[in-house]
Amino acid sequence: MRDVLDDDLAELYPVRGDDDVRLARLREQLFAEKPQPRSWRWVGIAAAAVAVVMITGLVVLLRPVSRDAPATMPVAPATSLPEAAAMLELAPKPTAKYRHVKYQVWQLVTDAEAPFDATSVKFEYDVWLPTAPDEMVLIYRRFTGEHRAVTGPQRPIKDIEGRTSGTILWNSFCAATPCREESISTPLPVDDGEKLEAAAQALLSPFTTAEEKAGLYRRLAEAPAIRWDNGKVFAEGSRWVFRVDPATGEVTGMDVDAPHDTRLPSGTLALSVTVTYEWADQRPS
Repeated sequence: MRDVLDDDLAELYPVRGDDDVRLARLREQLFAEKPQPRSWRWVGIAAAAVAVVMITGLVVLLRPVSRDAPATMPVAPATSLPEAAAMLELAPKPTAKYRHVKYQVWQLVTDAEAPFDATSVKFEYDVWLPTAPDEMVLIYRRFTGEHRAVTGPQRPIKDIEGRTSGTILWNSFCAATPCREESISTPLPVDDGEKLEAAAQALLSPFTTAEEKAGLYRRLAEAPAIRWDNGKVFAEGSRWVFRVDPATGEVTGMDVDAPHDTRLPSGTLALSVTVTYEWADQRPS
């Protein structure tokens, strides 16, 4: 290793003649097989050793094995949909047995009969998606009982639960792996304001692969009306707003504004979804 370090040091920092003796002694101390007891006078030598390691790392970086070396995962947060797409494509492939995708959904339920009332109720969806082929997919949906008053007199929660069975978040049914989200291949509408609504199921589906989602990001980014604001993806005139984690590129949520109705408070959401992801080697039986 000394010969390689010497060559790299000589290439990056040619040694002046009067430094030969001092540098030779320093090298002897750095590479001695039996280091002397540590003391304050070794602080300078330890710093020099760190510098040698850093210089060696620079040499490796300056001498790539191939011009076609694969790209590496970006370290800076994404500032656009194309950058988020690159994060999805370059993320390391986990070796865990299952991907657990959890959805927390707040859904608006209204009753048009007088007196008008509106309540937001909560559902949870858990998807356990095996990474191996020919494995059973587990999907759980439950009404949590949590609810929020929006407007009007609140009816008993049992009555409200009976009026909804939860929203459909994705299009495909999958009993065993491999799974595919069918809506991913559906062409997007021509109208930019309708594109996010049309892409909603593919963006939320646990069966959409990272590569498919990255491709969808790029298709959406081509629409001039669709904008990115620190992970919030929206379009003027659209009720659909998506949240994308700038650090991972994953979709972490979606909000849908309620249709205009003077009986509803301003800013009422018809649907609010929060999505979390984890990898695990075990799942519920």
